Amino acid sequence: MGATTMTMLEKLTQVLGDGQWYSTAELVEQVGHRFSATLHRAVKEQGWQVEKRRSDARTFEYRLVR
Repeated sequence: MGATTMTMLEKLTQVLGDGQWYSTAELVEQVGHRFSATLHRAVKEQGWQVEKRRSDARTFEYRLVR
């Protein structure tokens, strides 16, 4: 039997579920290059509250607020 493939929303939930800050690069690596579309959909459709902050001049970080 083949392995079960996680959806991008499931991956995003698994990563952000601990409430820690994650950089754009980390989310791209762990969730996929379209993580931001999934994140925006989760905010709009699932009611997620996500904080975004600038970690330096070119990088953002994100975390799920419970």
